Amino acid sequence: MKDGHRILLVGLAAIALLCWTWAASAFWKVRSLTQQIAELDEQRLVLSRRITDALRQKERYEAMVRELGEPLKRFNPGELTARLMEQVEGALVQSRLKVEALQPLAWQVNPEGRCVRLPVQVTAVTTQPSLKDALEGINELLQRLRRLRPPLVTERWSLQVISRPRPSFRVQALLVWLVPVDDAVLQTLAPSRPSRSNLPPRR
Repeated sequence: MKDGHRILLVGLAAIALLCWTWAASAFWKVRSLTQQIAELDEQRLVLSRRITDALRQKERYEAMVRELGEPLKRFNPGELTARLMEQVEGALVQSRLKVEALQPLAWQVNPEGRCVRLPVQVTAVTTQPSLKDALEGINELLQRLRRLRPPLVTERWSLQVISRPRPSFRVQALLVWLVPVDDAVLQTLAPSRPSRSNLPPRR
């Protein structure tokens, strides 16, 4: 009778051990599966963000092309920079601002935006007889710059009041052309480093 009880106990212990082993194995499998699902969810979110960003970039590019015109199939930075400086100087003169400095800066490629960034730094002084008229001239300047094709983006802008030879404003600004380029042109430009225009500053 005692042997029978002992055998029964050993059998129950064996069954309990098997159940515990199975439960532990199932627990780790569930935990591993949960981690895999969490990793897949995270990867899905990252992929979703990338797709959303790509769609936004595509929309921005298409909007820029609609506004600025067809992408350039030939990129000549010297010619474009000269055209940019000429248009900026013309807008300044029409708005009765005297140019003190007009300096082209390094052009840069924006592969994500599929465009080239052409910046120019401007320093000019208003010539109107009063500060009120000078402010009107500055507003006219901003409107003219927006009407340019491509329109200029004002990345930095500062206004300083000066008293000599008469009360006026000194304007300092960083103006940027974002010029869309063809994909074939972009592939040739993207690996290269930013280049500085050979044009001298105008003073």
